[in-house]
Parts: sequence; structure tokens; C-alpha cells
Amino acid sequence: MSQLEQRLAELRFIDGIEKVEHVRFSTGDQFWVRFIRPLDMQKLRHVVKNRGYRMVKFGGLPSKLPRGLGEVLWNGVTHVIVKEISGWGRFTSSLGFEPDGIGKIAVDLHGPFQIFMAMNEDGVQLLYDYLGVKYVPPPPPPKPVVAAAKPPIPVVKPAAVPVPRPPNQAPATTPPVVAKADPTTPQTTPPEEKATTT
Repeated sequence: MSQLEQRLAELRFIDGIEKVEHVRFSTGDQFWVRFIRPLDMQKLRHVVKNRGYRMVKFGGLPSKLPRGLGEVLWNGVTHVIVKEISGWGRFTSSLGFEPDGIGKIAVDLHGPFQIFMAMNEDGVQLLYDYLGVKYVPPPPPPKPVVAAAKPPIPVVKPAAVPVPRPPNQAPATTPPVVAKADPTTPQTTPPEEKATTT
């Protein structure tokens, strides 16, 4: 069983949880848990603080718009859990500019449900702490297999092999080399031998 399947099975049957989903986005995967009862915000704030994070209100202004317009400009997120945030970040968050965080709390715009959205593994761990479920970290990714470097194969040139000749064949002879006379040097003719008569 994969880690994701195990988590879906662990949380699906906890009292107060309506649905557990693994949601894929182009920006990254998220882990959503839909609750059938309101979250205990005091308990959640305590867990968030103990883990070294802050819970920031989000989308206060867009949430007050009429429902039709609110659905276009607001995705139902009411709180964002972040590591650190400035005063300016809090202000822009209330206007609907979402800060980067590890988790979000949203309300279903078409129903009474609250949804906890874990943006990464830290968000999942925080959710488990809130639910009182033992958190098991995912196994580390497998190490890439590095092939051992193969020693270079030496290039061996084949030695010249003498070609055997047939046994009854005469050895090949090379024609004699005749030196050509140099036209710039005068030629001397050998003296003629006199015939001797006896």
C-alpha cells in the first residue's frame, strides 16, 4: 500500500470527516480533508503555534461580496497557515492576495462543510497533529542508481599476418631497378676493346 493510499484510509473513517481527497494541481499536489462539523479553531491555533507557524485570516473583503460575485473572486479560503508574515502581508491577505503557506482552511461555497487543505508534507503533519492521529513521514525517495563507470576498452590493432602462398608457386620477384641517366651530366662511353687475334 502506498503512503498516499494509507493516508486516505487512515483519515477516511475518523469521526467528523466527510471526505478525503488527493487533489492534483499544476503548482503541486494537495491533500484535502472535508469536515462535517466546524473545526475547533482554538485547538487548531494551539497546534499551529506549537509547530512554529501562524494562522492568518484570508479573503475578508471578497467574502463580503454578493454570492455570485464572491464565487468569481473568492475561492472560499478563510485562513492560511504560514511560517512568517509581515504586517503588509496580513493586509494584502485580507484583500484576497494569498500568501505562500503550508495549509489553508476553506468553506465550501455550495455547502456547510469546512475543508482543510494541506499544501505540502508539513501541512499534512499539522493536520495529523490536530486530529490526534500518529503521523508517519513518507519514506525517502529512492537514491538514483549510478552505474559504475566501465573501464575504457583498449583499442588493439591487429598484427600483420603473413599471407601463406601455395607450395608449388615460385616466389615473387621484383623487377630490377634501372637507374636513369641524369641528362645534365656528360656520359662517358666505355672504351672499345680491341679484338686480339692469335
